[in-house]
Amino acid sequence: MSSAVVALPLAEQESAPQKAEIVDDALIAGCREFGLTETSLRQLRGAQFSDDILADVTVRALLAVAALSRGDTVRAERLLSNGRPVRTIEEKRLWLAASLYLACWQPHNHDEIAQLTQALGTASTVETVECPNLAKLSMGCAALAFAEGLLRVADVGAARNQLELVANDDQLPRGLAVVARTLLASIEIGVGRSDLALGHLQVALHASAGLGPEDRLLRLLLIGLLFAENRRLSRAMLDDVVAGRYGAISTDQGTVARLYGLLVQIAYHCPLNLDSTVEIRQNLSWLLGRHASAAWCLLIVSLVGGALVAADETCEGYDVLVQSAAELRCRHMDGVADLLDRQLATLRGQLGPDGFEPVLREAQRRRRLRAAKD
Repeated sequence: MSSAVVALPLAEQESAPQKAEIVDDALIAGCREFGLTETSLRQLRGAQFSDDILADVTVRALLAVAALSRGDTVRAERLLSNGRPVRTIEEKRLWLAASLYLACWQPHNHDEIAQLTQALGTASTVETVECPNLAKLSMGCAALAFAEGLLRVADVGAARNQLELVANDDQLPRGLAVVARTLLASIEIGVGRSDLALGHLQVALHASAGLGPEDRLLRLLLIGLLFAENRRLSRAMLDDVVAGRYGAISTDQGTVARLYGLLVQIAYHCPLNLDSTVEIRQNLSWLLGRHASAAWCLLIVSLVGGALVAADETCEGYDVLVQSAAELRCRHMDGVADLLDRQLATLRGQLGPDGFEPVLREAQRRRRLRAAKD
């Protein structure tokens, strides 16, 4: 990614400051009211805007985030490379948040992510309100993006603080609070507070009512995390999902389908055979590539690793944590890798020296078998 994306399209200094005219479009109004939900992002990706509306900074930033929600970095970079000048602090926050998400998708962009994180931190401290209609949406999006940048550089405490600001602010769009609580769950499970993680997901699931398909994903995440705490209850909840109590789940593609497939394998097919372990790794790899978010990766790896250990597949859970920590460190997600290392240390302590050696040998044996199968 070129450095041009980092630079904001600032207004001419000699011009008098102007209030940005907010595009009064139904989709943008929905984003301001509910946040960037799956429904609104899907609608933004399919919407057609006039050239005049597309020149608006707010619209371009939101469209860029919508494109990145499906990994379309080409369109996002094109949207963030030009347009009208940024004229308000609210537009600047949205532009920086979208630019940071784009940088996270690009490989070897560690320095740029650090610069954008610092810029977001500065923008977040500005108390001036220049565009009231955008104030809440821009503050929430900036805080979520800022937390992502902080987590990547291993400032876990500061990342948690930013997410808590969004989760606990009733004035912010509800969809952003749902995202914040989901990501908070990842940090809490990473530091060993599974009770708090489950609490965040329960609140997020309740708050997601009426927002769209978020409840399906959140319910599966809750089941996955609960597996390590109360296997019987988790299995009963998954039985309800399989029976269609909350509606049919497509098993063809998508995040929900992949996560559903993972949970079904772990809940109903342990002890695992070689083909099952291969399928789990394939689904896990797909899910880790679904979002360029450190918190998302931490949540998914912790969920899968913990569920496998609870299902008496300790060697598989151990190997998932080991390999994922190494991969995420290579992707410059050092804070997440450190938290996975912390989970590994806890697992080793629980097993003890005599219990750990057999797990390690079996994990290595299975790794060789999978390599031979590939």
